[in-house]
Amino acid sequence: MPPARRNDGDCHGIDPAGVASTDERDRARAVAVAAVRLARATRRRLPDDLRLWELAGGRPDVGDTVTEPALAADADLAAALEAATGPHQRRANGLHVTPRWLADRLVARALEGLGTAPAVTVCDPACGGGAFLVAAARWLHRRGAERRRVVRHLLWGADIDPVGLAAAEAALALWAGEVPPPGRLVVADALADGGAVWPDRPGAGFHAVVGNPPFQSQLGRATARTPDQQARLRARYGPAVRAYTDAAWLFLLAGCELARPGGRVVLVEPQSLVGARDAGAVRSGVDERARLLDMWVDERAVFAASVRVCAPVLEVGPGRRNGEPNAWSERFAAAVGIPRVQTPATGTIADLAQVIAGFRDEYYGLVAAVRERSPDGDDAGAPLITSGLIDWLGCSWGRRPARFAKRAWRAPVVDLDELGETGGRAARRWVARARVPKLLVATQTRVLEAAVDVGGSWVPSVPVVSVVPHDPADLWRVAAAVVSPAATAWLLGRAPGTALARGAIKVAAPDLLALPLPADLGAWDEAAAAVRALTTGPAAPAACDRFLVAAVAAYATPPSLTAWWRERAHTRAGRPLRSDD
Repeated sequence: MPPARRNDGDCHGIDPAGVASTDERDRARAVAVAAVRLARATRRRLPDDLRLWELAGGRPDVGDTVTEPALAADADLAAALEAATGPHQRRANGLHVTPRWLADRLVARALEGLGTAPAVTVCDPACGGGAFLVAAARWLHRRGAERRRVVRHLLWGADIDPVGLAAAEAALALWAGEVPPPGRLVVADALADGGAVWPDRPGAGFHAVVGNPPFQSQLGRATARTPDQQARLRARYGPAVRAYTDAAWLFLLAGCELARPGGRVVLVEPQSLVGARDAGAVRSGVDERARLLDMWVDERAVFAASVRVCAPVLEVGPGRRNGEPNAWSERFAAAVGIPRVQTPATGTIADLAQVIAGFRDEYYGLVAAVRERSPDGDDAGAPLITSGLIDWLGCSWGRRPARFAKRAWRAPVVDLDELGETGGRAARRWVARARVPKLLVATQTRVLEAAVDVGGSWVPSVPVVSVVPHDPADLWRVAAAVVSPAATAWLLGRAPGTALARGAIKVAAPDLLALPLPADLGAWDEAAAAVRALTTGPAAPAACDRFLVAAVAAYATPPSLTAWWRERAHTRAGRPLRSDD
């Protein structure tokens, strides 16, 4: 990914006079050496007027004794740029190589059907080492555009990292035999300044805006914006800029401004774009400017960083469907194979129960009151249930170790007397509200996993979510709705891409409260009876099968949904595997 956005005067070790610091000169030299080796391996000529030579202190002299790397004919310098950048700077700037296959795939999605190749213009507003610009150049050339015409007339790029931009220029020079004209690749902040950074840009806008902008989570110290940067972006993008708005999300709005009517915007984004609360204003802003045509979602670790990514395919201009309900989550769900669940308007969990979630005060208020169960088992303490102890309609407290407060426990309990003396008000209230018959729901799981606390003796740890029926008689019906395959598919489609683990569900109280109830009351009662049998008796495969048949009928979902759910739940002999199997 390209570097993070900073003020030009103090970024990346380049002073206002354009003189590189020692570290940046070394970084530029490493990229320059790679460029010389690449030119030699591919028998290409590098022009004398590359800005890379200036930043590196001259064209490096790489002797004949140097072992040449094995390089593809159309290789770019993005990998060399990443390797030359230290780990701290890579994290802060979001610099990670975009694989060639991904750049090629997303460029094809952006450019297919846009017109005759010799006239199609492409912009990468955060181009880094140029992976997307080179991919666009290859695509245009394969469809008839002459190489030099491509770099002279069809490509524009910007980045605030001078070394990164110099690498992109060198990569295009290697591909075409000449550098792009002045003003096409610029050291500038396109996110803050928009199209003004290219004075000679096409008047109607670009046919396509592509790239992999920097991911700048506002929760990280290295990537958080300064107040001045926040104010500058808010002045440009208005209410779309919130406290935790990732800069990568805002690049979609910038792309919609840069593209012409009917043009495409395809940018790599963190999956949190689709479901995060603070991304909602950005999604709404995009919906006002463009139509979401499609979405690519990665199902493997594309980058060295742990972030999971997607790429919405947007069409800008008239004829868009403003505010299409659930378009973002539905496109995401379709891309990863989450079945679409059509739920009838028969009410929600909020009609039958309250949902209780704890936070920092509840968590830390419990710490001093937690201890191990006494060896003789004669203990008045309340079992502490962590998310890791919850299985699908089961709980492994006392059978599997638990993690709480940075240590392992065999059978943790909450000493209620100690809690009354040392626990904070929030923790005492949390425990008092939870000591009733309830359903405990785990977070960050592949299917919704919940355990039924019939006696109301368990204490949930944070972030376990408690579902407490208004009428205890509804406990089994509520449980049957929550653990159904329809509930898992519905929640995954409602807030995709927000969980910590790949393919997991982030369970939040508002989402559980909004979970639709089944329409077929008779089948729902049968599912509730099966849940009760599974919870209070042996976990027989036949009982699980009875539940799944009844749940399908209750929600009127197809059998294919059950097959999908079984695969996610890792079933064996007709029931989900529990963690202690």
